[in-house]
Amino acid sequence: MIFLMIITVASYAQKTDLQTVNTVTPKMGQKMAFEAAYKAHTAKFHKTTENVNVYEIMSGPNAGSYHIVMSGRSYADFDKERPDATAHSQDLDKSFFPYFEQTNNATYRYYDSLSYKPDPKAEKFVVTVRYMKQGVNMADYRKESARNVKVGKLMKGVFWDNLSNVYYEKIWSGTSPVQITIRALKDGFKSLEPNYYGAGPTGGPSFRDEYAKLFGHSDWDTRVKLLDTATEKTEVYIMRLRKDLSTGQ
Repeated sequence: MIFLMIITVASYAQKTDLQTVNTVTPKMGQKMAFEAAYKAHTAKFHKTTENVNVYEIMSGPNAGSYHIVMSGRSYADFDKERPDATAHSQDLDKSFFPYFEQTNNATYRYYDSLSYKPDPKAEKFVVTVRYMKQGVNMADYRKESARNVKVGKLMKGVFWDNLSNVYYEKIWSGTSPVQITIRALKDGFKSLEPNYYGAGPTGGPSFRDEYAKLFGHSDWDTRVKLLDTATEKTEVYIMRLRKDLSTGQ
C-alpha cells in the first residue's frame, strides 16, 4: 500500500496542468514604456523556449491591463529557484515595476476533461470569470461541466463545429472557488455577431433535448437549479494574444 501511495503521489507531482497568471496594469501614460521594458527584460532573462504568453485585456474595468501567463507548470516548479534570482529581481525592480499601477498574481488548474475542443491557434478570446458562492459543491459543478462537453459533441451545426472552450479553476482561492472559462475565437471578434455562423439545422434536437436523452429530465432540472444558484458574481471580458510580447511563438 505504501508503495502504491508513493507511485500515486509521484505521478501526481509530475502533472503540468497549472498556469501562473500575473495581471499587470500600467500607469496612465506608461503603456508603451511598459511594453518596451517588458521586451527588454524578456530578452535578457527569459529563453525563447519558455512558454510565456501575454494577453491584452480589451474590455471591462481592467481594459488596458495584461495577463502574463506561464503555462505547463507543476507544483514542483514552485520549489525551484532561478540561478540568476538576484539579477532577475533587481532588473524587475529597476525597469519593470516602476511602470505599474498594480499587479496581481494567481495560479489556475487546467481541466482537459472539462474543456471543449481547445484551440491553441486562436489569438482572440472571451473570458468568463465565475465567483462561486461559499460552500458550493464544486464536484457537482464539474460533473455538469463534463456533461456539457459530452452533450456538445452531439450537437450539429457550424456554431458547434467552431466552438472552443477551456476550463480552469483558481487554486488557493480560499472558501469561495473561482472558475474560469475561456472561449477561443479562431475567426476573431467578428464571430461574436449573432448568427455569424448561420442558423443551426432546422428541426434538430436542442441542447436540452440531447441532455435529457442522456441523463433524464429530472437531471436537467437539477442542472438548472445548480447553475442558477452556484455563482455569486460573473465577469466577462475580451482579450487578445500579444505575440510580440510572448515567448516561444
